[in-house]
Amino acid sequence: MKILLVLLAVFSLIGCGVLKPLKSEQSEVVSLMSTKYCSDPETMALFGVYCELDAWSDKLILVSTISWSIRSDMIEALPLDPKSLIEKVLLSQGDDTPYRNRLRAQKWIEELQMLTDKSMTQVLDILIFQPSQQLLELESAITILSKVNGRQEKTIAAQEIQLVEKNEEIEKQRKQVEQLLDIEASMVNQNRSVSK
Repeated sequence: MKILLVLLAVFSLIGCGVLKPLKSEQSEVVSLMSTKYCSDPETMALFGVYCELDAWSDKLILVSTISWSIRSDMIEALPLDPKSLIEKVLLSQGDDTPYRNRLRAQKWIEELQMLTDKSMTQVLDILIFQPSQQLLELESAITILSKVNGRQEKTIAAQEIQLVEKNEEIEKQRKQVEQLLDIEASMVNQNRSVSK
């Protein structure tokens, strides 16, 4: 129960913006109004059409219309080159993507950030990595809270069973006391009648 309250308090503080990271790094801001995110020719050659925001948005719109099982097959069919990694990451961003696969996509983003220039790295971080990371953290918290609730339900059920057993034992003892009192009362009445 204490863990649940602590987690709830932390998430409340984070949500309210009271609790902020200790270290805030100033980063160069990339204009998201620009549609080209590859500033050098090497990056352009590596990522091709994914240097433009339109390709990202088209893929994300497509992802929202395809079920996870189909997207999973599409991901498995893609090779491991940088352009395909971006495609894999984008295919892993649907709402129905399982936790493990979303986590794998985070790893791919980290690999891609090693290959990209500053603008592409920042776009990957802002548009994909950070929102996905928050979703992973929330899913983890929900899983932990579900486990805690499950344990508490079992504990409560066990305590309810113990309470019922104790009440039955108390009732049994009460009946025994009543029987003893009846026996004592009858013996007292017999003694009175014998003494008269």
